[in-house]
Amino acid sequence: MTQRGKAMNYVKRISDLKKVEAPISGGKAANLGELTRHGFRVPKGFTVTGPSLEYLLDVNNLMPHIRKIIRAMDFDDYHDIEIKSEMIRDLIRSAPLPCDLLNELKEQIERMQIENGGENPFVAVRSSVSVRETPVYSFPGMMDTFPYIKGERQIIGAIRDCWASLYTARAVYRRHQQDIGQDRGVIAPIVQQMVDSDVSGVLFTANPVTGNCREIIIESNWGLGESVVSGEANADHFVLCRDKPLRVKMKKIMPKEIMITIDNEKGCGRKRYDLKGHMISDCTLTENQLMELGELGLSVEKVFSYPQNVEWAYENDILYLLQSRNIKALKTTEWLNLQNMVFDCN
Repeated sequence: MTQRGKAMNYVKRISDLKKVEAPISGGKAANLGELTRHGFRVPKGFTVTGPSLEYLLDVNNLMPHIRKIIRAMDFDDYHDIEIKSEMIRDLIRSAPLPCDLLNELKEQIERMQIENGGENPFVAVRSSVSVRETPVYSFPGMMDTFPYIKGERQIIGAIRDCWASLYTARAVYRRHQQDIGQDRGVIAPIVQQMVDSDVSGVLFTANPVTGNCREIIIESNWGLGESVVSGEANADHFVLCRDKPLRVKMKKIMPKEIMITIDNEKGCGRKRYDLKGHMISDCTLTENQLMELGELGLSVEKVFSYPQNVEWAYENDILYLLQSRNIKALKTTEWLNLQNMVFDCN
């Protein structure tokens, strides 16, 4: 545990992180740090490491209150979980930030502004999680993300909301289901320059449905990849064969009905838009982009020596790497046998 008043750096640049730091920075941030160090195009930013929330709770003596609320939860009544988890989130959102932690956050936010030519850039605040004393370094879809925000007030507010999302009803219930202590969760908010994506999506370096390690799967939609990851939107679907060179095995262009991007009315935050005209039926990716994505996936796979689930985005035809993690529940014997082999996946 963090000791009250102990001086330490709670905030770290993504470029300074290594994958072995996942226990304090969460799997997402640690992997992005590793990929940055390997020369991949990862948006610049910083992570507020796991001990920062521990420090906040310790200084404000909140853990006894949080434990009391959790002990009173009726896990057979989801409405009760929602009510009590909101009480916990309110405690976190309203707790005064220790001065040293606040100063670190301000320094990093100012640095991002300087790197952006003196203008406040749009950023995304995302969660990176782990579970103490376990190899669990992700809980996909459990925590909150805050895109298209800018300025010190909004960013610090989103960091607070990100911390609080450790105790959403769905996250609390999932930990209960998996018999994970509610005080063992670690969350490390990531603050990165926003990629205002024209098209984005996911990539799997092995087929996550069939387990076929000879195939690369790509799904894409206009705007932010959130619509693809959440399953809310129809997404274009592509299958690449891991031949040398790569080749497209299958294209399935879907009627795309929605996209998620900046809320133009508010000038910040996200909004869901209904698509019109050619964007409904047009293919979201060119042949060259498919090849570039396939090569990206294989390069990322080499870094982690395991089939990867990659989130990516194109802005002005520039490809950015947003996240990578191991594909779960794969039988890797075939993948290991395929290394250094050339094959036909017809």
